[in-house]
Amino acid sequence: MKSPALIATILTAIISLPATATATPCNKHSKTYCIGTNYNQTLEKDYVCGDSRLGPVKLPNRLPLDSLLDIYDRFGGLCPGPFLAAYFNTTLGWWNYPPEAGFSLSTAGVAIRGNITLPAGTLIDRFGSEYGTYVSPAAAPYMQRALPPSNLDTPQDNPQFPYNYHVYRVVQPLVVLAGPIAPWFGQPGQGVQYMIYSNVMTLVNQGFLKREDPAALIARR
Repeated sequence: MKSPALIATILTAIISLPATATATPCNKHSKTYCIGTNYNQTLEKDYVCGDSRLGPVKLPNRLPLDSLLDIYDRFGGLCPGPFLAAYFNTTLGWWNYPPEAGFSLSTAGVAIRGNITLPAGTLIDRFGSEYGTYVSPAAAPYMQRALPPSNLDTPQDNPQFPYNYHVYRVVQPLVVLAGPIAPWFGQPGQGVQYMIYSNVMTLVNQGFLKREDPAALIARR
């Protein structure tokens, strides 16, 4: 097992991937702003262009989440339609994610990642359901995670988790596959992701993780 100090070594090797989309001037007040989206007038107060893929209209404005999205540009300078054309697979009906499980690549084209053990007491978090297998160090900026804007949608069947944000405390030492995050979805990435070997819900049920109130992140500041 490698220690968490591996993270520092990993980060020094981060490189940027070639851009997958080119930003062009975009005016959100233009009548053409929502061209290329699944525009739905009945949902436009909830989601950008009334399209849940584009995330909520209102981003958080209270701690701890406001600081995680402070300078977030959800489309990386693109208009919604070109953003979806670049990153959403209409055939599969889901996002195109980066290769190599989202880890940054070395100059040799090899994913930069390695097993580390998170000690008990470590706080981690996630934007997404508990069926996922990716978490990050708690309170990492959203743009460093290189996630699509839809990960910020509050689940309609689970509204007690605004913006689909979850915080966990490691209860038992937990082995994860760790590495720097590749740029994607118009975001710079280059934060750290932990890929876990069972989904979050399983690890909670097995006693490896404990759900925490996000307010715990405010208390430790």
